[in-house]
Amino acid sequence: MGWLVTSLDPAQEPVPASAAPWSVPVASVSPERREEIARTRVFFKSLAGLLVVLVGFLLVLPGPAWLRSTTAGLASSLLVLCLATVWLIGDEARYSDRLIVIVGTLGAALGVLVIYYLGLFSAAASMLAVAIFFFGLSSAAEAARAVYATIALLYLLITSCIAASVLPDHSLFSVDDLPELSRWYRVVMMQVVFGLTYYLARSSRRAATGALQGAEQMRFELRQREALLAEARSELDWALRTGEGHMSGQTLGDYRLEHLLGRGGMGEVYAAVHLLTARRVALKLLHANMLENAEYVQRFMREAQAAAAVPSEHVAEVYELGFTPNGGPFIAMELLEGHDLAYYLRRADDGRLPVGTVVTMVDHAAGALAAVRDAGVVHRDLKPANLFLVDSLPQKWKVLDFGLSKIQGGAALTREVAMGTPQYMAPEQAQGLPVDHRADLYALAALAYRTLTGQPPFVGEDIGPLLLDVLYTQPEQPGAFVQVPVEIELVLAIALAKKPEDRFEYVEDFAAAFRAAALGELDPDTRAYGWSLVKQHPWGSTRRR
Repeated sequence: MGWLVTSLDPAQEPVPASAAPWSVPVASVSPERREEIARTRVFFKSLAGLLVVLVGFLLVLPGPAWLRSTTAGLASSLLVLCLATVWLIGDEARYSDRLIVIVGTLGAALGVLVIYYLGLFSAAASMLAVAIFFFGLSSAAEAARAVYATIALLYLLITSCIAASVLPDHSLFSVDDLPELSRWYRVVMMQVVFGLTYYLARSSRRAATGALQGAEQMRFELRQREALLAEARSELDWALRTGEGHMSGQTLGDYRLEHLLGRGGMGEVYAAVHLLTARRVALKLLHANMLENAEYVQRFMREAQAAAAVPSEHVAEVYELGFTPNGGPFIAMELLEGHDLAYYLRRADDGRLPVGTVVTMVDHAAGALAAVRDAGVVHRDLKPANLFLVDSLPQKWKVLDFGLSKIQGGAALTREVAMGTPQYMAPEQAQGLPVDHRADLYALAALAYRTLTGQPPFVGEDIGPLLLDVLYTQPEQPGAFVQVPVEIELVLAIALAKKPEDRFEYVEDFAAAFRAAALGELDPDTRAYGWSLVKQHPWGSTRRR
């Protein structure tokens, strides 16, 4: 049964071919990435400050004029590079591994040349070790290697020439007067220092990354467990209340009731046999204590009307709408052998299903929802318990339970309320606004997200915060939980859009795009549109209320 709640008034993804060479999708800016960007800004701002001081002192420091002017030019170029980098990464979307490789390599070369004047064998060379350590902590391993190699090799080349007296040392702290062995000792030791610095930085990076991954895995397992427990609790009563019902063995019209299949808040479902044809059916009855409530009776009748209006092999067939001797309505429908989606999710080790299974489920459910739409009906309560996999061959997924469905153009049964299951409820439905078939499309996308990642788009026991997430927060990126093609993420981003008009126009379009994405054949237009939505509203981000 659905919930009844009061209305309430985003491995790194690949860069699109059309993106600028220094840009990355906004969706890939994780909290860890954001911290790295902030750290990069601080580093380049600090370096820029040091360069400003150096350029100022070059006016009064000793040494050949040509060397001081050359150093001033190199330092100014490095200063421009620092300021340009700070400006570029002011927009987090422009921070990329490629940018850091270019800036790091060029900056490292300029840094070594600048320090030639200050003294490659002096304390000033420690800044080169600082640069190696900083870039060594970067998530871009290529940048770390490039900076280390540039500094170590260029430094080795110049200092070896100085040690061998091939190149004179005109620095502020010249070593021309030192013995040759002493000079070579300094050459070798600085290479050892650079190597150790690089090793320590990368080791620290690996340790930090391992700790973060462990924490993220623990967070995912806790969220997944919470999601499974929430789903299990929502279905527990139904599972426990099967067996003998108080009407088992009785006869209603032409039907003899057998064992109880399930019980919900509004009614009971029995296995039954038609006495004249021996056809086995599922017979749904409204609770006797609800017969005096006209709204409940009307909603029960509406369910039969809605289900009967949908001619689809992926919807349980309604055979008859009748009345018990005391005037209560009943629905005789197709008796299905098999299990619902919730059953399979509970028994999966990781709470997930294979991509191929999800593609088939989406295809079949989309066929049902297309028929539902064409019949002028909105289901409004698609969830794991309402998708059923029939055991008979060929296996088919069927959409069940039209108890919360709405017939387009019909009078509303409720006002100013949101009806449905919060984890799979479209934002407009959560607000109690009028809904159409795109709300069912959203719910099917939420189910696809659930079966792929192991948890619904939003998790929580408290209805209020959960609905606020539905309204204002983007789901976590699926790739944070399981390795899936980026095209599948883009298709889900479209189908889970907050605004109905931003989603696919029809549920069949979603199913076709989902299948194409799973095969790596998503069309360029859909791919580009998905990227535009993800950039506008990144995974995991929250909009202003």
